[in-house]
Amino acid sequence: MARRLEHTVGSYGKIFLIGMLIGGICRLADYFPGDTLWSLSSIQTLLGFWVITNTLIVLFSTSHLCAGESSFLYMFGMTLSFYGLQAVLGTFIPLLSGGFRFSLFVMLSLLSIPCGMAAFFLYDWNRDRELSSILYALPVGALAAEAAALAIYLSSHQKFLFQLLMDGVGMLAFGALFYRRTRNRKLFISSP
Repeated sequence: MARRLEHTVGSYGKIFLIGMLIGGICRLADYFPGDTLWSLSSIQTLLGFWVITNTLIVLFSTSHLCAGESSFLYMFGMTLSFYGLQAVLGTFIPLLSGGFRFSLFVMLSLLSIPCGMAAFFLYDWNRDRELSSILYALPVGALAAEAAALAIYLSSHQKFLFQLLMDGVGMLAFGALFYRRTRNRKLFISSP
């Protein structure tokens, strides 16, 4: 797999801008109705979205440090544009008013740090050891757990179909990719 994220200022700048773009898209998607079958307004509120995007960052990183810093910058860029866009657009469009939510911005900015740390450690799946099989299983297991919970929720509330499909596709894609890459397939299957 060709790696695209490197330990360079240019690479970090690109991932930060991608984070800002995704954060802006998520903010604009927030203004879709939330009580529909697709629930597009809640794309970023569930764990699967974060697992998928950060797993992709780790996959395309060239080192532990690159994975950690790229994940942090991506998450911080998303947070900055998500809350910044609401403040900017709210001055022109009354529907989007609400001001800058400083406390949420600070909280989610601080949560970007453990995301970067998790990506730093998750990159260890590239080493040829038993632990790699467990690390490969973590994002797949998280997506499977959320997909199961969403399927139950969808059956009784008719919401979150988009998130269920996103988690299911992510689980199958990462599951197939990591199953081929892992050294101990039994441990991979029996892990989280």
